[in-house]
Amino acid sequence: MNFCLQHYKYYIDSYNALYQLKTEKEEELNSIYKMIKTELIDSKKYLPQYIIGGILDIIPYNNRYTKSYLKLAKLICDEYCVNEANGIPIVSNFLFYKEYGIKLNKTHNFNKIKSENFDIHSEDTIYRAIMNNDLERFISFTERDEFDKDQTLDSNLYPDYFPGYFLLELCCYHGEVDCFKFLRTKFHSEITQTCLELSFLGGNPDIMSECLKYQKPNEKCMEYAIISHNIDFVTFLLN
Repeated sequence: MNFCLQHYKYYIDSYNALYQLKTEKEEELNSIYKMIKTELIDSKKYLPQYIIGGILDIIPYNNRYTKSYLKLAKLICDEYCVNEANGIPIVSNFLFYKEYGIKLNKTHNFNKIKSENFDIHSEDTIYRAIMNNDLERFISFTERDEFDKDQTLDSNLYPDYFPGYFLLELCCYHGEVDCFKFLRTKFHSEITQTCLELSFLGGNPDIMSECLKYQKPNEKCMEYAIISHNIDFVTFLLN
C-alpha cells in the first residue's frame, strides 16, 4: 500500500497543483510546469496533447486563473511542438486562440461563441469585483440606478452555466465571503442549491457552512469536491 502511494505521489501532486492552482506568478507557474513535464509527460505516462487538454479543461472550474492555465498549455505546446489537440472545451480552445493565435481543436466553429464577452473579469465589472472580493467596488455597483439584485450571468466561463448564475452564486464559486455577506445582509439574497454546490469549488469554509444551513449536499457537491481535489471536502460528504 505504501509503495503504491509513493509510486503515485508525484502524479497526485501534479494534478493537485493544477486543480488547486492559485497563482499568476511566472516563477511559480514554471515550477508547476517542470513538475508536469517530469512526472506526467517525460515519464511517458501521458502524451503532451492529453495533458494540454486536461489543463484547459480545468478553466471553467477555476476561471480566475484562466491566464495561468493558458500559459501552462502554451509552455507544453512550445516544448513538444504541439499545434493540435482534441477533447478541449470550445471556450478554452477559443481563449487559447485569442491569446496565442493557435487553434488547437481544428473542428471547433468559433462563430458559435465569438460574440460572447469573455473579458468580464478583466474589465471594470461587478463580476470582477466579486472575483477579487473588492467589497468597496462591489458596493459602488449596487448603488447605481440600473443595478438589479436578481441579475444573472450566463457565461461559458463557468461550469453548467445555463440558465445563468445569480450574484450570490458567483460569490460562492469564487469563495469571496465579503461580497457574499453583503448580499445576504443588504438584499437578503437567497441561498440556492447552486450556492452550496459552487461553494465546493470556491472552497471558503464560512460560505460553505452558511449554505449548509439552508441546503443539503447532493451529487453535484461531491462532483465539485472531487474536481477541487480537496480531500477534506470529499471526506465530509462521505460522512
